[in-house]
Amino acid sequence: MKILLLSLVLAVVCDAQLPLIHQLTQLPGQWETMYLAASNPDKISDNGPFKGYMRRIEVDMARRQISFHFYAKINGQCTEKSVVGGIGTNNAITVDYEGTNDFQIIDMTPNSIIGYDVNVDEEGNTTDIVLLFGRGAQADEKAVEKFKQFTRQRNIPEENIIKVTGTGNVTTYIFFLNISLT
Repeated sequence: MKILLLSLVLAVVCDAQLPLIHQLTQLPGQWETMYLAASNPDKISDNGPFKGYMRRIEVDMARRQISFHFYAKINGQCTEKSVVGGIGTNNAITVDYEGTNDFQIIDMTPNSIIGYDVNVDEEGNTTDIVLLFGRGAQADEKAVEKFKQFTRQRNIPEENIIKVTGTGNVTTYIFFLNISLT
C-alpha cells in the first residue's frame, strides 16, 4: 500500500513539472527585451539594475539551471551580465541578482515570453517586475496586449511600462558587440 501511495505522489509531482519542462525546452536561444514594467519604476529606469537588454538564454536540464545573458547600462557604460538560476519545484526560477528573485514564465510562444519576477533587494524591499522578451525586431501585438493585461493584474500602473526594443540606446551597441564576441 505504501508503494502505491508513493507512486501516486511521484506521478502528481512529475505531472506538475511537465508544463515548466515543456517551456524550458523552448527557452534556449536569442531573445530581446521588448517591454518592462515594475512596481518600483527606479528599478527599470536608465541605469536601473533591471533595465536589462536580454540577449541569450541557456538551459541545462541535467543541472536544473537556466543562464540569462544580458546587458545593462551602469553609470552610462554598457556592461555584459550573466546570472544563473535554479529551477525550483514550484514552477519558479530562483536567481540571485540585486537581491533574490523568483521568476516565473507566465505565457510563452515560439516568439515571445512574458515573465514575472518578484525581487527582494538587500534592504528587504519587494518589487514586482513584468517582462516581455521576443525574437526579432517587433513585438507581437497579442503578446504586448497579454503583457499589459498581466501588468494591470499585478497593479502596476501603465506609466511604469517602458518600451525597450527599438530605443537604439544600448541595443545598437550590443548588436555589434555580440558579433565581435562570438
